[in-house]
Amino acid sequence: MPRLRAWPGYDLHLTMAPSFVRALFERRGDAYVKAAGRSRGAVVYQDGEYVVGEGCGEEELLRWSGLWLGRELVEERAGPLAAAYPGLGLAVDPFDRHLVFVAVFLSRATSWEANVLRWCRAIFSRSETLDELLSLDFSELGGSFQLRQLGPALRAYAEAPRAGDPWELRRALLAIPHVGPKLADAYLLFAGIDASAAPIDRHAHRMARRLGLGGGQPRKELCARYGCPECPRAGVCLRARMSELYGPAAGWVQTAFYVHDRALCARRACAECPLRGICLEAGAGAGPAQGEERN
Repeated sequence: MPRLRAWPGYDLHLTMAPSFVRALFERRGDAYVKAAGRSRGAVVYQDGEYVVGEGCGEEELLRWSGLWLGRELVEERAGPLAAAYPGLGLAVDPFDRHLVFVAVFLSRATSWEANVLRWCRAIFSRSETLDELLSLDFSELGGSFQLRQLGPALRAYAEAPRAGDPWELRRALLAIPHVGPKLADAYLLFAGIDASAAPIDRHAHRMARRLGLGGGQPRKELCARYGCPECPRAGVCLRARMSELYGPAAGWVQTAFYVHDRALCARRACAECPLRGICLEAGAGAGPAQGEERN
């Protein structure tokens, strides 16, 4: 039974909440039970300064808990943001990448809590392997466009390379129907392939504006041709800027942006914000919250 020492202030619940990996777990009280994929039935929980796994190996626990990404690296790269979120790790699952793809793909323009988690539980209770998933009729679970499009997307995913250079994988993902830069980067990040992949969603844009980072939306037609270092828009694209600024902590930063924007900015809670000293819009209000999508 692996038992890992966490850094001071680490919080398993805070780490699991924004991660696509949570779609592969069921929360039971203070513990998380692996509901699908490798080591199904394993239990993960926090015991003071330790994170404990029952029914899994140490490497699995390290990745699922988010402790694999060194805290020193995050503090060095992210500075004030790391200080504001000492409890946040980066939970990934490189052992069940096809299941991560399902969760990421279903997340477009819908409620993470109300729909994506519910759909994933229904799908994963029927099938877990990629071959099994390819035989499912997802329309039986509902009439949403996400479910209708999942079958063709999974068939394309099954034919695409799933190992190798991250930039090549990103281009292969972008060739899958209905997969844009945001979904491709979310998959690369939470499937444990590229920690520098920062999915650019509305939370990232709002936080980048407040912190003076600048940068626009990635363009699929360019992402399909170039990696960020070679892209002619690298200097004005937020994805490229985040990867350059934060390096292997960029995915963690995007996750912290998501947490912060939803928890504080959506409530216009500037008075209690730990980033108000560096925020360009402190005291101006953040505008209304806009739904519950993970991306």
